[in-house]
Amino acid sequence: MPSKNPRECCYYGGVSADHRARIVVADDHQGVRDAVTALLREPFEIVAVVDNGASAIDAALRLRPDVVVLDVAMPGLDGFQTAERIAASAPTARVVFLSNYATDDFVLAGVSRGASAFVPKAHLSRALVPAVRHALAGQAFVPSAGVLPRWNRPANRRHDLQLYATDAFLIQAVMAFFDSALEQGHSLLAVGSPHHLDGLDAEFNARGMDLAALVASGRYTHSDNASALDAITRDGKPDRALFDRLLDPLLERALAAATSTPRHVSMFGEIAPILCARHDVEGMLRLERIAGDYTLTHPLSILCAYPTASLPKGANDLAASLCSEHSTIVPAESAL
Repeated sequence: MPSKNPRECCYYGGVSADHRARIVVADDHQGVRDAVTALLREPFEIVAVVDNGASAIDAALRLRPDVVVLDVAMPGLDGFQTAERIAASAPTARVVFLSNYATDDFVLAGVSRGASAFVPKAHLSRALVPAVRHALAGQAFVPSAGVLPRWNRPANRRHDLQLYATDAFLIQAVMAFFDSALEQGHSLLAVGSPHHLDGLDAEFNARGMDLAALVASGRYTHSDNASALDAITRDGKPDRALFDRLLDPLLERALAAATSTPRHVSMFGEIAPILCARHDVEGMLRLERIAGDYTLTHPLSILCAYPTASLPKGANDLAASLCSEHSTIVPAESAL
């Protein structure tokens, strides 16, 4: 389960104050090893730097690091093979993959082998440190939400967070999530701002998808987030029973239209960000917990979206608390 300690889960901030995480780095290119160690040496303790998979396994066994940063494409044992052997012999070590290839297929192959994070080498300077921090906190970190519907995960790992800086980026990120979900046979739910819902509609049409047919069949249902917030609020606070009352009929109809086995629904949601914008942090976190608990007992995955402007640098406790309520973090474009 994700950590609930704000100090241990932070998109912008540091690691736990009483523990400097120990890191093993493995990459067969000297330049990459130098770049990785330069990025990680200040926030963490680098205990070994090696150039092949066998040496990474040996270092993991001897040194018991908190995280192993692994290149995927290494001679001899590749990163995937190395990670599997580390998992068998040093199961407490988290694995963060590095690769020049970051297609959804490749990322899925990595996280399906138990990796906590996958960082494209092109985004090393901005994404590696956050990826390691999220791995330490018990979260996953992937470069695209399109991976999520294809990733076979337990029910307690289906409440995820998409960060974004611009509306255009968010629309593309959610469409990657929706495209993947439809390919898996899921139905779709969207509870978002009217502006974002309009953007999604335009993107469906731009891609030549029959939006009217999706809606009529129950494969796609959307509603605005402000109305949804009103419907689930009692005495000024998000209410679990009212949340269930809102979601249950939407989910039931969507499940009836799903073609996956078993039937499943993928949801994009941005109700709680309204509370964040009102500086109602307690209400925001309460709603995130309600949503996360709902996914434990229903065949539903939820991708929540927050603008980075609502989590400014320096707001470490807020960012940490928000991240701790989610299983996987998908970074904003500013980290890619």
